[in-house]
Amino acid sequence: MLFSNNYNFKVAIYIRLSREDGDKQESESIKNQRDIIMRYIKENNLQFVDEYVDDGISGTTFDRAGFKRLINDIENKRINMVITKDLSRLGREYIQTGQYIEKYFPEHNIRYVAINDGIDTFSNSSCNDITPFKAILNDMYAKDISKKIKSVIKEKQIKGEYICSVPPYGYKKDPCRKNHLIIDENTSYIIENIFDMYLEGKSIYYIRDFLNNKMIQSPSGYAQKSSDIKKWNGVTILNILSNKVYIGVTESNKKISLSYKSKKRIKVPKEEHIITANTHQPIISKENFEKVQFLLNKKSITKKNKHEYLFRGLIKCKTCHSNLEVGAKLSARGKKIKNPIPYITCRNSKKGMCPAQHLNYNKFEREILRYLQEFLRLYTDEKRLASVYKEYKNKKNVNIVKYEKEIQEIDSKIQKMSSQIDAVYFDKLNQVISEEDYFRYVNKIVAEKDNLITKRNEIRNKINSIKEKQTRTSDVDIKKIIEEFLSTSSKESIYRLIDYIEIDEDKNIYIHFAFGKLNNIKEYVGEYIDFEKILN
Repeated sequence: MLFSNNYNFKVAIYIRLSREDGDKQESESIKNQRDIIMRYIKENNLQFVDEYVDDGISGTTFDRAGFKRLINDIENKRINMVITKDLSRLGREYIQTGQYIEKYFPEHNIRYVAINDGIDTFSNSSCNDITPFKAILNDMYAKDISKKIKSVIKEKQIKGEYICSVPPYGYKKDPCRKNHLIIDENTSYIIENIFDMYLEGKSIYYIRDFLNNKMIQSPSGYAQKSSDIKKWNGVTILNILSNKVYIGVTESNKKISLSYKSKKRIKVPKEEHIITANTHQPIISKENFEKVQFLLNKKSITKKNKHEYLFRGLIKCKTCHSNLEVGAKLSARGKKIKNPIPYITCRNSKKGMCPAQHLNYNKFEREILRYLQEFLRLYTDEKRLASVYKEYKNKKNVNIVKYEKEIQEIDSKIQKMSSQIDAVYFDKLNQVISEEDYFRYVNKIVAEKDNLITKRNEIRNKINSIKEKQTRTSDVDIKKIIEEFLSTSSKESIYRLIDYIEIDEDKNIYIHFAFGKLNNIKEYVGEYIDFEKILN
C-alpha cells in the first residue's frame, strides 16, 4: 500500500511499563513515553487516533489488555501505523516480537516506528536491518532482570522471610518487622481446635460442618474482612492440617514460573523446597503435627467422609486395584436402615466391572486387629529387624540411582532443545528456512520440551517419595511403634505399620506392611486371612 502524505497514516501510540525496567523506571514512565511519541507525531504531521497502554505488564508476554485492543483495531482497519518509544516497549520476547514486525504488521499494511531505535518499516533505514538483533538483546535483558528478581526473592526465602501478600490463617503480619509473622489471637485457637479434632479421630467432613455450624468465619472471609460469614470447605481444612507454617516453619519455593517468558507456574519437587525452621512462633507442637501427617498420608481417599473407620483408606481390591469403600448397607428398597452395619464394597462391582465384595466391616476390623496382635509379637528380635530392613533400604537405593540417571538424560535433552531453538532462529534470519517452517519447528520443540519438564518433575517426586519413606522408617524406632500398637492399637501406629490391605474376590485378606521385606515373615501366621472362616 502506498501513501501520498503523512496524513494518510492513522496513528496508534503504544505505551508499556513493567518492573523489569528496574532503575530506568523514571525514564520509561508512562508520561515520558507519551511525551516523546506525541512530539514525534506533531513534528511529522501525523494523524493521532488512539493511545494503548499496558502498565505493570512484562514485555515477555503479549497477553496484555492494551496490546490486544491495539490488535483488534488493526483488524478493524481503524489504524495503520503503530509508534512506540523503542522496540522494547513493543516486547522483549524476540520470537513473537519478530513475528509481529516481520510478518503480522506487513501482512496488515501497518507501518511500525520505534523512535529511539531509529526503526521505521516504511523507510529503507539501515536500523531496520538490525531489528532482529535488538529484539534478541531486549530478550536477554528481560532474562537478566528476571534472574536478578528471582535471586532477591530466593535470598529472602532462605532467610525464612514470609513474602506472600496474605498471612496464613492464624497469623498476622508483624507491624514492627517486615516479612515476619506473629500469632493472631483472634484465629489461632481455631487452628488448635482443627488439629485437636483431627487427632481425636474426627473426619475433615465433621470438622467442616462443626466450624460452619458454629458460624466461624472461614480464612477467605477473614482475609477479605467480610461482614458475611463465608463457609469452610474440606480443601481449606486439609491445607491447614498439612501446612508446616503452624510449627514455626516457613516453606517456600513450592511453585516457580515455567520460564521468564511464561506465566504458567509448575510445582517444584519437595526436595527443592526452601524450608527454614524457627522463623516465627508455632501454634501446633511438632509432635502433634507429625502425627497428623501420618494420618493424612494413609487416609488420602477419606478426607470428605463423615464417618471415620480405622482401616478405611488402607483397603484395596486385589482384582481391579481400586480403593474399597466402607459405608452403611441399604435396605432392599434402597432406603437407609436404623443403626446400619458398615460394609466393605468395591465401587467397580456396582458397575459390573469387578466381582462383588460385601464384607462386614466390624468383623473385618476385629479380625485384622487380632491378626496384627499375633503377627507383631514376632518382632522382638532386633537383629532380624535390622537385617531385613537393610535389604529393603538397598533395594530402594537402586531405584533412586535409576531415577537420577533418567533425570540426567532428560536435562541433557532439554539443553539440546534450547540450543536447537537458538540455532534455527539464526537460520531464519539468514533465510535458510522460511518463517512458516521456523514457527512450526519451534512450536514442536517447545511442546516436547514442556513434556520433558513435566516428566522430570514426576520422576523427582518419585525420588522424594522413596527418600521420605526411607527417612521415616530409618529415623523412627520400629520397636517403639510395635509396642505402641500392641498396647493401644492407635491409628498412628497402624498407619506407620501398614502400607495397604488387599481383598480378593474369594474374600481373602492380604496385609502389606510398610517395611518392605518384613512382609516375608507373614508365613509364620499365614500369607492371608480367610474371611469366610471368620463368619463361621
